Amino acid sequence: MSTANVLIEELGPRGKRRVRVATAIALVIAALAGYWMYLQLRDSGQLEAARWTDLFASKTLKFLGKGLMATIKAAVAAGIIATVLGFVLALLSLSKNRLAKGLAIAWVELFRGLPLLLLILGVYFIDLALASGLGAFWSVVVALVLYNSAVLSEIFRAGVRSLDRGQTEAAQSVGMSYWQMMFIVVLPQAVRRMIPAIVAQMATLTKDVSLGFVIGYEEFVRRGAGVEGYPDTDVKNLQAYIAVGVVYFILVWAMARLAQWLDERQQKTPKAAVTGGIDELGLDDAVGAAP
Repeated sequence: MSTANVLIEELGPRGKRRVRVATAIALVIAALAGYWMYLQLRDSGQLEAARWTDLFASKTLKFLGKGLMATIKAAVAAGIIATVLGFVLALLSLSKNRLAKGLAIAWVELFRGLPLLLLILGVYFIDLALASGLGAFWSVVVALVLYNSAVLSEIFRAGVRSLDRGQTEAAQSVGMSYWQMMFIVVLPQAVRRMIPAIVAQMATLTKDVSLGFVIGYEEFVRRGAGVEGYPDTDVKNLQAYIAVGVVYFILVWAMARLAQWLDERQQKTPKAAVTGGIDELGLDDAVGAAP
């Protein structure tokens, strides 16, 4: 059988010629647009050497570095709390208690469906109204926790659902209670399976810290915006935003690659090593002996 794409008709000689012509025209237009942008940047003085060299001055790097550390600090705090809370929500949503299950599902559906920016603004202005003293940092962290705990809960729940039913049936056959089965057999395997997805979500969470910009949190993007007014420097917003974008790209790309590497490693791992929770606990013989 032919492996040609049945949904798209193969181009003939005339069609291929048209594609080559269209590609050449697009490249010419892109080159002209790039040259026009270059002229605009040159005429506005954005390509002056001082504006780029000052970007690497120690005082500028120190100023931006504080913003980067503020971003990492908020991401780490929100990531840890959201992971723990998401784990608890996943347990509640899988429990047999209807009230606990209903509350967990309501939490997930509510906060997963709200825009993160709205959550940040909501937490911040509620804090101002109640004078609870959270401040910009904890307003960002709380909003990130609310949203990401809902997402991570679904990730954990998907991990549990992905396990072979034989794992739970074997645990039940040797007399384990529901919670013993969950903590000893099911959850260790589910968490191990979900680590790549959790790392990928942490990358997304790190990017989302930049939304704290709207409430005045001095994270990396806001610091980048403040470089132009920094004394004794020729750096403008263009240079600062490019630097911030490059650092964000490297940081998130590294986390995404880590998640991909972990996923590929799990796929290469023999199945018995990944889903062998019953074997590791020495329950196979007991299961085999069960009537």
